[in-house]
Amino acid sequence: MLPRVFLESGKLKDSVLNELTHVLVLFPASLLAGGQLPQGLPGAVLLKQILGRQRKKPTALLRVGAGSGKMPQEALVPEATTLGGGLIRWLAVDPDASTFLRHQQLRQALSGLLAEQPARLDIVFHGSAGFVASAMPDAAYVAAVNRVSMPKTVAADKTTKVAGTAKSGKTGEIRLWVGARDQAFLSTSLAGVMATAEANTLTRALCVLPPNQLTPGSFRALIPAQIKGLGIRCDTYDVAQLKKIKAGAFLAVAQGSPEQDAAIVRLTYVPKVKPVKRDPKDKSATQALPYVALVGKGICFDTGGHNLKPARYMAGMHEDMAGAAIALSVIQAAARLQLPVRVDAWLALSRNDIGPGAYRQGDVVTALNGSTIEIVHTDAEGRMVLADTLTLAAAAKPDMVLDFATLTGSMTTALGNRMSGFFASQRHLGARLEEVGAAAGERLMPFVMPDDYDSALESQVADIKQCTLDGEADHILAARFLNCFVGDAAWLHLDLSAATCKGGLGAIGTDTTGFGAALTVQLLQSIAVKGLPRSSPAF
Repeated sequence: MLPRVFLESGKLKDSVLNELTHVLVLFPASLLAGGQLPQGLPGAVLLKQILGRQRKKPTALLRVGAGSGKMPQEALVPEATTLGGGLIRWLAVDPDASTFLRHQQLRQALSGLLAEQPARLDIVFHGSAGFVASAMPDAAYVAAVNRVSMPKTVAADKTTKVAGTAKSGKTGEIRLWVGARDQAFLSTSLAGVMATAEANTLTRALCVLPPNQLTPGSFRALIPAQIKGLGIRCDTYDVAQLKKIKAGAFLAVAQGSPEQDAAIVRLTYVPKVKPVKRDPKDKSATQALPYVALVGKGICFDTGGHNLKPARYMAGMHEDMAGAAIALSVIQAAARLQLPVRVDAWLALSRNDIGPGAYRQGDVVTALNGSTIEIVHTDAEGRMVLADTLTLAAAAKPDMVLDFATLTGSMTTALGNRMSGFFASQRHLGARLEEVGAAAGERLMPFVMPDDYDSALESQVADIKQCTLDGEADHILAARFLNCFVGDAAWLHLDLSAATCKGGLGAIGTDTTGFGAALTVQLLQSIAVKGLPRSSPAF
């Protein structure tokens, strides 16, 4: 699905520049400190002409943040036509700015170039080796994820397409002019970037599929092709098996669907690495691999059940499976990168339909862990399917459990769609998640979940209420509810309020953002290098 990306080590001559069709020149903002354009900047003559015509100084290429009662002033991104008729743009990059801001500026700078769906895009880096090493991954990621358009779904019997493939069958190529740099280091960095880009793209591609094309059954059917050749094992708990193990919380949601194709799917990636002995004298003592379980809510369409959603809030509910899409895409990336981390991905695939068999307000169901749940609102189905899935995931004794879900409207009310909120059972987990989120350009806000909130979930007829009808602090109550099903596992819960954002977000130019895929790949890479987060007191 992604474009082909190449590193160019040679120096870009003016004669070659004039032959290129779509070019973005990147240079460090610090080179504008003297108020003049950098020496040797590609296309400098054209850039001077543009600034002169617009009566702008070179400092107009710098972004000015908000302050002194003023709104932020975005950087100028000049555009010109080369002697050969190509389109060229320039962007001053501030390496000290947040990853989110850098990604956003790169997306905006690339948008005019990518709008023409070029067969080839050239990104030219002008600056030190350190600048190239820091800017190249950002530029490659933003260019790759925005070069691919989302699937066309005009007919259910046709395969999906991406921009520019109808005639050529290719998504084009991206050339990164990095100069005479450390090619081995940059190549390794680029491999990680492209795996992350593919994870985000797969997440978005699944999310935009309409509900008649992506059902729990068809989602399950596409999994073998996505994990083929990656050494990932797939085990499926279908409705019959879930009844046998008495996963009543999950089945309560699934029972309203006439197809009965719901399932919990477990994907397992165990890297092939040589065990490291803790004690050379003890042949049985080996260093265990870090073990992470990812759990994704996969509601392929959410009507709200008997508590039916109004049309305004039912629109877009085919994307309520974003959590499962993230879990699938991330384990795929981990296997592609051969990360030395064991990963389980648990996909809770169902629909929340309305019909004679659907669960109702007032029902009392028994979850897999034996807890009885009083159903208060049938549109709080996400926490129901996650309850039993988290129980299964935690039973495997991973070092850490991370779940993803487009779970509550109250998180969107709290944060809007520009960042997502999360809960952590321990501070060290939350600190690591914030760290990798910032590095990946996916912003996160931590929330606390004090246990006195549990009083709102006390039931007269069951062990726990599913939710309340008051609507207050539902994101916290949902976290407290899920906390009852993870046992003693170290646990992170990510409420995906930024899964969709009108006009795009950060690196991503589509309303469907794929939020969570990049930060989770970054988290697994961090664990591979640094190990698991060290323990600290609970919140």
